[in-house]
Amino acid sequence: MLKRLTYRSLLAAIALLFIARTDVSAQKLDYELVSLYVYNFTKYIEWPEKGSNEFIVGVYGTSPITDMLTKYISTKHVGVRPIVVKVINTPEDANACDILFLPMSQSSRIKPLSDQLKGKPVLIISEKYGLGRKGADITIFLDEDDEEKTKFEINKTSITGCGLNISSNLLRLAAQVY
Repeated sequence: MLKRLTYRSLLAAIALLFIARTDVSAQKLDYELVSLYVYNFTKYIEWPEKGSNEFIVGVYGTSPITDMLTKYISTKHVGVRPIVVKVINTPEDANACDILFLPMSQSSRIKPLSDQLKGKPVLIISEKYGLGRKGADITIFLDEDDEEKTKFEINKTSITGCGLNISSNLLRLAAQVY
């Protein structure tokens, strides 16, 4: 009985260590920092004139980043247009945005969203590495070798294809440009 109990205890301890190790390696983006990235992108990208008096940053679905964007950038302006943060629930609603943030939980919606917004001056920002090749304009992600470093990749072709002008200074800061 003692051997069985010790064996089970050992297995349980190993399982707990594995779970704890998994949690440590599965770091998440710091949404406070991501909010600042989103705002700073507006300094290096130019949008064409639009009929709206507001600069709309939409978040597709529910995400903790909505609160961070509201806290850190809703008091700012892009040019003379005040930034307004909104929750977006349908691809059609995304048409009103200047920036659309696609949280990790909504990554599977990249195709219908990018199809809906094709050719429109809406910058799609995602947080899942690799979505730039599937329709996102900018992807913010954690470095796989150093999860304390936040990086971003840019799909320049997509950005210029929707009528936005991107600064070469921002392109130089990106981890990858395609």
